[in-house]
Amino acid sequence: MTFDPIAKARSIASVEENQALYREWATTYDRDVFETLGFTGSDRIADLLASYVPRRSTEVVDLGCGTGAVGVRLAALGFVRFDGVDLSPEMLDTARAKGVYRSLTTMDLTKKVTPTHRYGAAVSAGTFTSGHVGPIAIAEVAKLLTPGAVVAWVIASSVWASFEPALADSGIEIVHRSVEAIRTNGPPEAVMLVGRLVEVSAPTL
Repeated sequence: MTFDPIAKARSIASVEENQALYREWATTYDRDVFETLGFTGSDRIADLLASYVPRRSTEVVDLGCGTGAVGVRLAALGFVRFDGVDLSPEMLDTARAKGVYRSLTTMDLTKKVTPTHRYGAAVSAGTFTSGHVGPIAIAEVAKLLTPGAVVAWVIASSVWASFEPALADSGIEIVHRSVEAIRTNGPPEAVMLVGRLVEVSAPTL
């Protein structure tokens, strides 16, 4: 039976299993995912973010940045202030070698977030899918954002139904949604989401 790293990644059942997989996979991830399997979602979601965030000095956080493919695209698009967070230190090491991120931090997005910095935009290419980060994290991620911040996320179609209400509950208004392929000649399998964090007005006394 042929080893399918994507299927294995999408069937992860614990943080420990996640860390073990990406510890082993970090050095060949780019070759396996982008060269061999032809994944294109990272470039596409970065391009979508750029179309809704004209100011290239906007501070961006790359959620589940992995080996830094989105960061490379953001740099090519002219963004200059973006940070990455990921659960795997080994994947972050690979991202760091690309030399495009302002900072890279190990972070578990399934845990409570205590923000020390807030961003004007958030991008994510492969985090919101089965075996990884579910909709419960959206409220915590929102704590990292300023009111009016733009989010551009790839969300697997298989989990979209659970994400849509969580977005609304966290004050993220959908401004673009399309179902697209995320690999060359692949089927439409992911929602390309662009949203905006709506500023909630204080109640009138």
